[in-house]
Amino acid sequence: MLRVFFGIVFLCLILFGTLMLSYWIMLKSLTPKRKYEYYIIIPSGSCTSELTKAVYEAKLKIDLLGDSGYAEVIVLDTGMTDAQRLTCLNICRKTNGIYLVGKEQLKEIFR
Repeated sequence: MLRVFFGIVFLCLILFGTLMLSYWIMLKSLTPKRKYEYYIIIPSGSCTSELTKAVYEAKLKIDLLGDSGYAEVIVLDTGMTDAQRLTCLNICRKTNGIYLVGKEQLKEIFR
């Protein structure tokens, strides 16, 4: 009886190990070999609390993916007032990887 129990436990451990090995091989084959630089662009005409949430959410997702060295969040100014622009600039200064740019500056980035 004890021999059967240990046999079943041993068989379960072998099956579990085989399953974990297959998942590891699939994960290694699906992940890219190198990371590419990318941008998340959020257009905005005003600096509201929704924009602040969206910007911090995008930055958090980048950090959770481990792409903080490869990705940047860009807030595109599409008609903010000076006060709203200063508020957005303060948000950008508090966090690395978040930038406020105008339409002309965006064209310069992608040249």
